[in-house]
Amino acid sequence: MRTIPLQLKPDVEVITGIDDRPLLFNPDSGRYVALTPAGARMLGLLDGSRTGAAIADRLAGGREDLRERIDVFLGDLRQAGVLTVEPKEPDRKSRILRFSLREHMPRLKLTGRIEHIMEPVAALLRRIPPRLLTGAVLALVLAGLVIGGYALTHPEGRAYPALWWVALPILIVQVIFHEAAHALACQYLRAPIREAGVGLMLYFMPVAYVDRTDAYRIRSRAGRVMIALAGPFSDQIWFGVTGVIALTVPGTVGDIAYVLLVFQALLTVVNLNPLLPSDGYHAAAAAVRAVNLRGRAFAYLSHVVLRSPLPSSMHGLGAWKRAGYLTFGALCLLYAVGLAVLVVNNLWSMVGGLFR
Repeated sequence: MRTIPLQLKPDVEVITGIDDRPLLFNPDSGRYVALTPAGARMLGLLDGSRTGAAIADRLAGGREDLRERIDVFLGDLRQAGVLTVEPKEPDRKSRILRFSLREHMPRLKLTGRIEHIMEPVAALLRRIPPRLLTGAVLALVLAGLVIGGYALTHPEGRAYPALWWVALPILIVQVIFHEAAHALACQYLRAPIREAGVGLMLYFMPVAYVDRTDAYRIRSRAGRVMIALAGPFSDQIWFGVTGVIALTVPGTVGDIAYVLLVFQALLTVVNLNPLLPSDGYHAAAAAVRAVNLRGRAFAYLSHVVLRSPLPSSMHGLGAWKRAGYLTFGALCLLYAVGLAVLVVNNLWSMVGGLFR
């Protein structure tokens, strides 16, 4: 790197995205690279006329600490695939860093871009004044939460129905609408969904997903919070409708509605849990203007425990940020391990019960 002329690939896009931050978009990988203000100022030097050493000499002078940070930053750009220099094969510690920063959710794509479905609805919603639209959605969500919560806490007269399993396919339909709500919010803000499918959150928990990667282009913090909460908001509307049925319809139908209420409440708790890569986590991260908060926390935890390198954007962290990353990463890891043990133990008990 120090002896090679450095240049951004011609097709790499330099944009201003989340919270007015500079970003690089690599169309080959479909990934975004967040830049610090100092990193953005360096882009003008990546024109193919200067080597890594020349760039460091110009910017760092005799400061060895600054020179080292520049070298790390240029190495990060190389490994992100945005330079004309091919990425090098990562060593063990670099692989640990890359693994730490991942989403940790293998995916099975079921459909590609769906803007042709979402755009007609999004276009209609854009005609409504934003404040009026927001107020109407919040009113529906609040009504659903109150009605569903009241029905859930007043089970008088309800029995556990033999047809309880009917609630499961209804819940699957609700999950489809949940993901569609995320997609609609993205399309409303003109950040289309790339794909949709099913995945394994943390490698063991099956979930549906829509790929919201292009939400990085949305500069508004409120917009990104809206995208994250669109699914849970949809769930609360379903929660309210189910609550009305549980409160007003007698017999088996009302009993099934009550079972569905329990499932919906559990789904909401999981969706809003910030210790999982959930909608609640994404909403909280957007609200505090954090980028890949979990990944950065795991990267810092790996750095402390395994001495893996840190990305250039995490050099020079203050004491409070280091403590925050370490605490959040440890809590997320402990929660994931505990949840995995619980799931495996329950599955083992179920399998053992089949052979008794």
